Amino acid sequence: MFGIKIGIDFGSDSIKICSENKNLLINEPSIIAVDRETEKTVAIGNGANEIYGRTVNDVKIIKAINRGVIADFNATEKILRYYLQKVCGNKFFKPNVMISLPSDINDLERKTFIDAVTLAGAGRVCVVDGILASALGCGVSPDKVGGRMVIDIGDNITEFCVVSMGGIAASGSIRCGSSEIDKAIVKHLKRDRDIVIGPHTAKEIKQKLTCATDRKTEVALMISGKSNLDDMPISFEVTSNEIFPFVEEQVTFLLNSIKSKISEISPELIGDSSDHGIVLCGGGSLIFDIDEVLSEELGIRCVVADEPILAKIYGIKQFISNKNLLESNGYSFVFKDDIRDKINILNKR
Repeated sequence: MFGIKIGIDFGSDSIKICSENKNLLINEPSIIAVDRETEKTVAIGNGANEIYGRTVNDVKIIKAINRGVIADFNATEKILRYYLQKVCGNKFFKPNVMISLPSDINDLERKTFIDAVTLAGAGRVCVVDGILASALGCGVSPDKVGGRMVIDIGDNITEFCVVSMGGIAASGSIRCGSSEIDKAIVKHLKRDRDIVIGPHTAKEIKQKLTCATDRKTEVALMISGKSNLDDMPISFEVTSNEIFPFVEEQVTFLLNSIKSKISEISPELIGDSSDHGIVLCGGGSLIFDIDEVLSEELGIRCVVADEPILAKIYGIKQFISNKNLLESNGYSFVFKDDIRDKINILNKR
């Protein structure tokens, strides 16, 4: 098969890209800045991130992906084209691209992703279940008989699966994640302290101060923002105790949603997970004490993966580097029309 193999984890928060030779080539925000009048691209990824929250009226920021599916097709295609060109350069053969998607998206959403990837310059495309890739990246072997559960808490989608006997025994997703916590932080500071902060600052507060339970030891952080009274810059202190009451509702909703979904799994698989524990990954798994709270709520020991944010892209790397692993899970790199034919055949059955 001609052309380099490229793996892509394209989420609502970031896009990560690996190759068959390297674990990580790209890890940048999955956003694009465009001119409002001409629709021309101003910046992508890190460049767009620099002006996110600082944009003037003639530039808009677009998040290409929302809750695991394409929110803006043109933005998605432009972002993919930009990074494929950045990774592959002007190679004669088109790259073979593997992209991970939520396991429960519908055929139209899957076809739309395939169209975007091929229009961006891919020769062949392989679509894999994102949660299975996350499991592999967490070090969970699919070959063992006993089931092991993995929960991937993303920006605005949370996926879970039980891996057993060579594949996914059960899986599901919840269209919510940790991004609601950012919104709660922004709302609190504006309403209660007359301070306006940008998306970067909200995310920093979430990562450093948010916790799943009320912290015994208070943690503080110095932050910069803008006074809503006179529009002047302001530096201020935020503490974990201040933030907790305003993010508790979002954290509790996320935890309850996970608990509700997992309760639908068969008793046999739940029993296996109880024996082997649950692995957490994704950015939301870094919320302080979320592993302890989930362990208590589910009655199953939960641990955070060693590199939770990179788990999915590391799993994709294993797929594109191991032909046997790829084929044993029913995946292959094929042309766009071949993928569509497969989907049509399955729909007729």
